Amino acid sequence: MSPSSAAAARTPAKKSTATKTAKKTAKSPRKTAKKKPKWIFGPIPQDILSPANFRPEPKAPEAPSICDLTRLEYVVANPALYEVAATVFPPKIRKGPGRPARYPPYIYLIYLICIAIYDSSRRTDATLRHPDTWKAVCVGVRRQLGDKEADALPNRGPSRDQWNDFYSDHLHPAVHEFRKASRDVWIQQAIALGMLSQKRKRGDWLRPHRSQVINGDGTVVRPPSDQTEEYEKDEKSGEIRYHRVDHDAGIQVEGDDNIIYGKKIVAFSVRQEAKCHSRFILNADNARHRSPEQDPEREEEATTAVRLTHEILDRAPGVIAASYDTAWRGKHRAPLIRRGLIVFTRQHSGITPHPLKKYQYEKSECSHDVYAAGGRACERRLTVDGKTMYNPLPVRELLVREGKSGWRFYHSIEISCRNGPHTELIAVYEKEEDSAIDPRTKRMKFNRTEHLRQIPPDTLYGDRLLGMRQDSESSNSTLDYSHWDKRVPMYGAEGALLGYLGYAWMINSIALATAGSP
Repeated sequence: MSPSSAAAARTPAKKSTATKTAKKTAKSPRKTAKKKPKWIFGPIPQDILSPANFRPEPKAPEAPSICDLTRLEYVVANPALYEVAATVFPPKIRKGPGRPARYPPYIYLIYLICIAIYDSSRRTDATLRHPDTWKAVCVGVRRQLGDKEADALPNRGPSRDQWNDFYSDHLHPAVHEFRKASRDVWIQQAIALGMLSQKRKRGDWLRPHRSQVINGDGTVVRPPSDQTEEYEKDEKSGEIRYHRVDHDAGIQVEGDDNIIYGKKIVAFSVRQEAKCHSRFILNADNARHRSPEQDPEREEEATTAVRLTHEILDRAPGVIAASYDTAWRGKHRAPLIRRGLIVFTRQHSGITPHPLKKYQYEKSECSHDVYAAGGRACERRLTVDGKTMYNPLPVRELLVREGKSGWRFYHSIEISCRNGPHTELIAVYEKEEDSAIDPRTKRMKFNRTEHLRQIPPDTLYGDRLLGMRQDSESSNSTLDYSHWDKRVPMYGAEGALLGYLGYAWMINSIALATAGSP
């Protein structure tokens, strides 16, 4: 069976007993009722994190629909596609024993991208072999590579058999080189369009411009088949049937507790403010699957996302902020903060308040217990009912300093007092003394970046960054609906990554072509 064939996968398959058991096991930990906290979180104060003059983001106009032929024209007009093809697949692959290749490598990359346009390799085969569609491809090649290259192309597009041969012999073995080459040109094109700008005049630490904020998310790519057993015996006839199985697929639990059988892909994107069709995917890679029992905190996804973020920062130093979901914990945020990045995630459930310091002032003869709760510094107080309340302290300034060991971020907080307010500095980055191992517990003395945030959630600026992250969910939904039955027609983790890279090339080519339009 060819790697891109999904015909057999279109028949619903029986789930094995092991798969059903794994799904029940994945569901069971999330069915436990959440215990209500025994403490109260006070009201969010009006400060620099939630200013009175805050204005929400302007809404983008409704995105106009783009027909499939126009999408194809945008793809073949992307000059970076031909550069990547020449870099990853040099001309020598067309020489050697056997029949010479009829099509240059960039044609097969166009075929890969067209799977996301026409939803399957079967429809891509039929569409590219149509004279009108193939003429659009030749016109794009002529504009990018000249008349000689365009005249050398055959009279119609490659067949599915030719695509399968190139996929298995050249494209699949070079998936990681193709990913890296695509990442580099995507970031360069995004910078050329004015995104990821190094000029911080377009935004500041508290409110970075949308084009300086990268948004990441993990999504589950469904395989062509849900079969989990290679051989199945018919109970009546005794016939042994063979099924194609995706051995890299597994039970995945998404953020909304939805259980999907597939492979995890992590990606980061950026977009312009109030402009439709401006999303630009910057980086993507697969996260090897481990069962929910072995990886309950989605560690593999989190470490992959951190690595992809570092790759972007190495090539686009103008990035100011990054947002992700709760798969990022304190240990994942700490190295990114040291690189001068504002890292925003929602507060992970189950984090209890942690004592920071008890401030005692001799002149005013007062003391204040300051705790970390809800991602920010709070003062611990007792209510008239005898309950514990953590009252968020106003943040008057976000101080940012650059040092030899990395960037340092501080909250200048104000502690209200009957004798007059007190001002203190609270570090919201991982300090050296925090990362020291406690000989008694064998753990870090204080996981500061787990309890404190540069921009805490439930603030106006935090809600702004949270709203930007929804763009990742939109991108994942578009990926699903770009393929037949919401399945990428390629087996294996590398196959799923290739399918996502083809989809990303389509999205980026549209953003590049429509950059001048409103």
